[in-house]
Amino acid sequence: MTDVQERLKALSIELPVLGAPRYAYEATARWGDLLFVSGQISRTASGETLRGRLGDDATLADGVTAARTSALNLLARIDDAVGLDNVQQILKVNAWAASSPTFVDQPSVIDGASQLLLDVLGDAGRHARTALPAHVLPQGALVELDATIAIRG
Repeated sequence: MTDVQERLKALSIELPVLGAPRYAYEATARWGDLLFVSGQISRTASGETLRGRLGDDATLADGVTAARTSALNLLARIDDAVGLDNVQQILKVNAWAASSPTFVDQPSVIDGASQLLLDVLGDAGRHARTALPAHVLPQGALVELDATIAIRG
């Protein structure tokens, strides 16, 4: 069992099985040793989209849960494309949190995703990040993430 598989097991995490994108784009694109992962919304393994707007009908805790859900989907896309053991480094995560104009704590919300990436990938999960508000996200999702990853040969 690899380190990543051991961490997933220790954390009682099972990656979701994701289908193909619904629209005209690829879930991932590889260029040399870089993997680009398209936006992953806060959709659970059962297909339920975690929805809302922070500061209106969603709490900080709801946002953290949604960010972790999006990060699980991100990890599943990476695993499908190249295998999590081939992640050399998560380079950059871009994150959006559906927010009311008065909600300003997007970084705390997105820490839910960042911490999960660290927990699963260890040092390879350390990354640069942008955490931005959005008035609305696709399908009413609470959080969306995309990422750029350095992969081994």
